[in-house]
Amino acid sequence: MTLAEYYDDPFVRYRMREYCGAAPDRQVSCAYFAAVRGGDGPRATWGRAPRFPIDAYARLLSGGADVARSMWDRSNLLVHLDVDYQNIDVPSEPYHHSAEVFSKLEPVYRATMHVLHRFGLPLLAVITGRGYHFTGRIPLDSDVIDRLSALAPGTPRWIAGVHERRPSWGQAEITHRHARAYVGIGMLVEFLAHRILLRARHGTPVPIVLNGTIVGSGLTGRECVSLDMSYAGDPLDVRHMRVAFGAYQKHWLQPDPVWHDAMSARPPFVALPRGRASLEYLLTRGRDLRHAARAARTASAQLPMATAGVAHLLDAYVASALARFHRDFYAMTSRGPEAFDALVQSPRWMRLPECVRLPLLAPNDCLLQPAVVQHVLRVLMSEGLSARDVADVIHSRYAADFNWGRRWFWLDAKTRAEFDVRVFAGLIAAGVDRGVDFNCRSAQEKGLCPGRMCPLDLRVMRQQLLDRTPA
Repeated sequence: MTLAEYYDDPFVRYRMREYCGAAPDRQVSCAYFAAVRGGDGPRATWGRAPRFPIDAYARLLSGGADVARSMWDRSNLLVHLDVDYQNIDVPSEPYHHSAEVFSKLEPVYRATMHVLHRFGLPLLAVITGRGYHFTGRIPLDSDVIDRLSALAPGTPRWIAGVHERRPSWGQAEITHRHARAYVGIGMLVEFLAHRILLRARHGTPVPIVLNGTIVGSGLTGRECVSLDMSYAGDPLDVRHMRVAFGAYQKHWLQPDPVWHDAMSARPPFVALPRGRASLEYLLTRGRDLRHAARAARTASAQLPMATAGVAHLLDAYVASALARFHRDFYAMTSRGPEAFDALVQSPRWMRLPECVRLPLLAPNDCLLQPAVVQHVLRVLMSEGLSARDVADVIHSRYAADFNWGRRWFWLDAKTRAEFDVRVFAGLIAAGVDRGVDFNCRSAQEKGLCPGRMCPLDLRVMRQQLLDRTPA
């Protein structure tokens, strides 16, 4: 079966629309589609993917595109978590050795399903080329939306730019209540990720991280499992997610140069609801076009209603150490864009190792990398700065002129800095991160160390950090 034949199947098209909020009596509820197409060039990425109106759906499929739907939904707030295998040294590993990779993911998948079941969260699990997407929905007219909105410290700054970022054909609006609830669900998914990490980390052969943080060397390169909710640090209107039953062509559209010929010879995968199928079946046959078309006749792709489960999760979250940290974090007064200058003029600056000073002095693009943000946070907190102070320092570097281009038109610098720092500091505050990789050897393996003679020992700073943040 060719990709064109697969996309022509009416059951496939129906399931894809179903995932986007369509029903027999209504149009899709997502605000727009995004797509990556073969003709978009070798630099095509989801971050650069063009957006299309919802009536372009058939045209995109006829063109054989990889299709994503907006996280912005006109009727619902989405609950979403990615669980992905990441290996920056061997990025083609999930495609060449999928059985081995998904076996490493399986303990995290099972831990995720256990935690979701415990809270009564029936999220739809979709298997992709590198892992799983877990997604559900909360209708915007639900009382739970008000509870989520109340978690946010205020209306997010990025909402002021929605009109400028919106395409000329765009008609949907994001209310302040919806925007605040989106911030709240980000906090809740962060708490959910903590629960999954704690349950899974002793049962998986590779490290588990949040938001794609680079790890040290392992048996097969720098490999890990990433629990990713990084979307919550960006405006709702700019983020999208792959559509269930859509073709997964990343290995075609962005092939690894080392494996170009072998990768290009592989047919597309299909992002398929896992359901009750065995992992062996999915990996050997279930994700190919013919079997996915057969599955589309019976396997629903409708996003489950998650309202009751989110309410249960909220009850657990508000009593947690993470929630207390979130409240304290946002209650502190921001020092504003002069935070970096204040740090440089303080005695602390000369005590900082070069692996921290260099990314602060030249932040583009190293200070955009989660591992660098985590490293800077750990060191500065060991020196007595609060997480709020560190967020202000990083925001001040984002706000300075370092040839950021249009990055901060699409994103919000303050929101991004606060979110990334909050996530890593939250791990420390909740006792989940005890800094086992906060040492010079790990920093070297992650590429954080500039490689010069340095008299400092990060293990000393780790102990200072632990002394300041007891478990």
